[in-house]
Amino acid sequence: MKVTAPEAPAARSLAGICQAARQANCGECWQVPGQPCTSDPDGDHVARFGRAMRRGLISGAELVAVLGRFAAFTTATVVETPGRSR
Repeated sequence: MKVTAPEAPAARSLAGICQAARQANCGECWQVPGQPCTSDPDGDHVARFGRAMRRGLISGAELVAVLGRFAAFTTATVVETPGRSR
């Protein structure tokens, strides 16, 4: 399903949004806060971004900005952290 909301301008860079979302635990793989869900490259599941929004760590507009990059996604879709690879 395509996100039909207009592309929202992010108040933070994608890297900043990813860093903020990483303060929540992941509901997909249960990774603890502060650690990426995946490595090589670093990334986090969409489920983590949803939890981060519900906890007030990122805004709804920031979540839409992240999800708008995908034609389709599930809670297991990985959002790669820009500039962070091993």
